[in-house]
Amino acid sequence: MANKSIEYAELQLGVHEVYERATAAQTELDSILTRLAEASDKKRDLEAKIQDREMEVASDEWISHPDMAVTRMDKHLKTALNADDKLRVLHADLRMVLGDIEGMQYDKTMEQNNVTIAVARMTQMGGYFNYLAACKTSAKSS
Repeated sequence: MANKSIEYAELQLGVHEVYERATAAQTELDSILTRLAEASDKKRDLEAKIQDREMEVASDEWISHPDMAVTRMDKHLKTALNADDKLRVLHADLRMVLGDIEGMQYDKTMEQNNVTIAVARMTQMGGYFNYLAACKTSAKSS
């Protein structure tokens, strides 16, 4: 009887597979979180570079046009910032990183759900695991 119960749990219910799926999902989640942290660092770095470049462009424009009225300079700066090739590249890089972060956030949510589902399944089967442990113990002593 005990061997049939153990075979049923291991082969039919796949009790080991549930644990393996949970472990694999947790490993993948860890990997995603690491990549997400790296992408967030890159995002902050790009944002700082954009801010620095905007200040450089503004400074250059004020030097080039010292007598321009402030309200006129505000409009002029918008055009100058939009025309700056370095800023365009930085903004394109930032958009790419933001897209990557969105994708990783989705992947993170999926893996968190996979872990949650696997843990719920193992919890659901907890009483049966105790029963199987007793069966396996009695089978070894026979």
